Amino acid sequence: MKTRFIKVVILSAAIFLLIGNGLIFAGEAPVEDAEYPSKMITCICVFKAGGGTDRWSRIMSSAAVDHFGQAWHVVNIPGADGIVGWREGLKKPADGYTVIQGSTTPVIALLKEEKPPISPFDIKIVCYVSAFRAVLVAKPDAPWSTWEGLVAYARQNPGKLTVGGTTSHVMGQANIFDQAGIEVTLVPYDSTADGIADFLGGHIDTASATFSTVQTIVPEEAVAVINTSEIPITAKGFENVPSAKDLGFDGMAFPRWVGVHPDTPDEIVVFFSEKMDSLLQDDAVKKFIKKLGEEIIFLPYDEAQEAYRKLVEGMKRAIRLL
Repeated sequence: MKTRFIKVVILSAAIFLLIGNGLIFAGEAPVEDAEYPSKMITCICVFKAGGGTDRWSRIMSSAAVDHFGQAWHVVNIPGADGIVGWREGLKKPADGYTVIQGSTTPVIALLKEEKPPISPFDIKIVCYVSAFRAVLVAKPDAPWSTWEGLVAYARQNPGKLTVGGTTSHVMGQANIFDQAGIEVTLVPYDSTADGIADFLGGHIDTASATFSTVQTIVPEEAVAVINTSEIPITAKGFENVPSAKDLGFDGMAFPRWVGVHPDTPDEIVVFFSEKMDSLLQDDAVKKFIKKLGEEIIFLPYDEAQEAYRKLVEGMKRAIRLL
């Protein structure tokens, strides 16, 4: 009897020690066995509050709990054209609980630097949520108001035709002109609004901007000459605008992407990509994105990762032309 009592005491003590050391949990499984995600997800927006990327982050976060089962906490970490926020994201564990919401702006900034602090490939792209197309516009009565007319004029007058827009926009044009073997003068602007204003004022021959911008001046004040991406424009009045693909060129579209630490396990990234697809099909999300004047253009993990790789390589070539 005494021996049995001693055995019970020893067993009870052992169980107590296991519980105390966190090896046995009452009523729940060990943390490592918990399903992902089991806690809030932090979304780092690499730009300041109020901008386009920030608005996308907050619209998506508003519906996140319904699709991920966990809420998103949006944190704005701007600086150095988005590089500061990107670097902060890389300091976090590669566990899928920190995602980075970005665009091509920090990629361009990294490619411009002689000794960049990180590589554009220090990211695993979960998905594209959208992409914008650089659309070239001209005055309706200009000799270069069609692609054929533009090529003919540029070949007869090398370097005389001026093309204005922000860095990413003129990069899209430079990519096409380089493949077409024609020479133009690229005029980078700090803002799209300034480029469009100078175009309408007659200070530059053509301007490059997003579809959402150019549709405000086409066809009344301008005509669309070329869509430099491979993503077609189906809107009324733009059906006949040739895309890079139509002309046999490698196009360049500029995405809004969601990424994670490059060491994040693929199974987590695939799961996240699938949930992002579901989230972007949410009626409320689609409604708000439409109000922004933007489009949802989703690419899942495998396609987005490859598209991003090709984009960065293409941008490396195009940036040397600026």
